[in-house]
Amino acid sequence: MLALLLRHPVRLILGAAVLLFVLYEISVGFFAYTGDAYVMSDIVIISSEIEGPVSKLAVQDNAVVKAGDLLFAIEPTPYQLAVDNADASLAQAKANVELATDEVASANATLQSAQAVETNANTTMGRVRSLSKEGFSSDANLDLATRDLATASANVLVAQSGLQVASRRVAVGSANVAAATAMLAKAKYELSKTTVTAPEAGRVAPFTTRQGDYLRAGTQVMAIVTDARRRVVANVAERHLSHIKLGQKVLVTLGAQPWVIHEGQVSGIAAGVARSPESPGIVPYVEPTTDWVRLPRRFPVEITLDAWPQGTPHFVGSDARVLIWF
Repeated sequence: MLALLLRHPVRLILGAAVLLFVLYEISVGFFAYTGDAYVMSDIVIISSEIEGPVSKLAVQDNAVVKAGDLLFAIEPTPYQLAVDNADASLAQAKANVELATDEVASANATLQSAQAVETNANTTMGRVRSLSKEGFSSDANLDLATRDLATASANVLVAQSGLQVASRRVAVGSANVAAATAMLAKAKYELSKTTVTAPEAGRVAPFTTRQGDYLRAGTQVMAIVTDARRRVVANVAERHLSHIKLGQKVLVTLGAQPWVIHEGQVSGIAAGVARSPESPGIVPYVEPTTDWVRLPRRFPVEITLDAWPQGTPHFVGSDARVLIWF
């Protein structure tokens, strides 16, 4: 049999190819292997929330930082002056409210006095009218009492109007106090943003910002490769997806330690991928081609190692190889 195959090498090659194909098709029901995998962890982009020149850079490229460590500072003088100005505006607004409150009290006293005069004038008017009907008072006295009552009533209306104006001044002053309080809070918030600290522990990626550079609000200054959610992302062919489940055992080799096998488990499976690199970056995009061969569509599968190797630095984007057991 062997001699026959040796006399027909084409049959031997075709037979071997068919055998390998059959073995491969059988193997895909038991495991999935890919060398298209890489190390990943959360990356935090550090941006300036306010504008101004950089007055201090507290870190360098690749520096190790802890949560709360100072990264950089923006010149605080304009923002401190804004706080002082807002504080003074608030004090003035409160003083205006106190003044308006005093005016309300004064207007209320004036109204009460005018109402008392009106009451007295009304009483006098009634008495003079009665005497006039009986002939004990002249028409001149009646005209004088009528005039006094009209004047007193007009003074009451003026006092009521003054009280309303004073009350509106209190309302306006209270609104000004609220606005000044908000401005002070905003000024203090912006002052607090003149110092930028690390939100999480990690390493600072290389950056180009230097002391003296003028930053605009929203300018991306640097990035921190955090220690949070360290994982391996494997781009697995779609034919394997129906077999992959969360928690399945995975064997991983890292590019930094190619001969050391690490154990892990499947922790996440991408629900979809973008069909073109121009699509919005809401879902991941995995390049479907190589230099010569178009690969099947691949989907990112996240893998968490049971224990990351100690004493070995982990670089985001470094290569890994993955074997997933079904």
